[in-house]
Amino acid sequence: MLTTSGRTGDPDTVRRLSAPRSLQVEVDGNAMPHRIQHHGRWRTVAQVRERYRTDDRWWTDAPISREYFDLLLEDGRPITIYLDRLEGEWHAH
Repeated sequence: MLTTSGRTGDPDTVRRLSAPRSLQVEVDGNAMPHRIQHHGRWRTVAQVRERYRTDDRWWTDAPISREYFDLLLEDGRPITIYLDRLEGEWHAH
């Protein structure tokens, strides 16, 4: 059973659930993430589990071009990060 949060508001209001966070990433010679700064600490990438690219909204004033990486960090934590190919900035998703 679900309970309400007690908050009132317009049910038609759209809000972002999880905003991407900027991230510092070191890449290896193949442009693959090697180390990331996660929660203030540098962590080594143990495995790149998946890599894929998304290009969308190219017909608008706000196109998207991102390269995603599903990673496994040295401490066993999974994390998904992406490189915004238009801005050249890394983000945790």
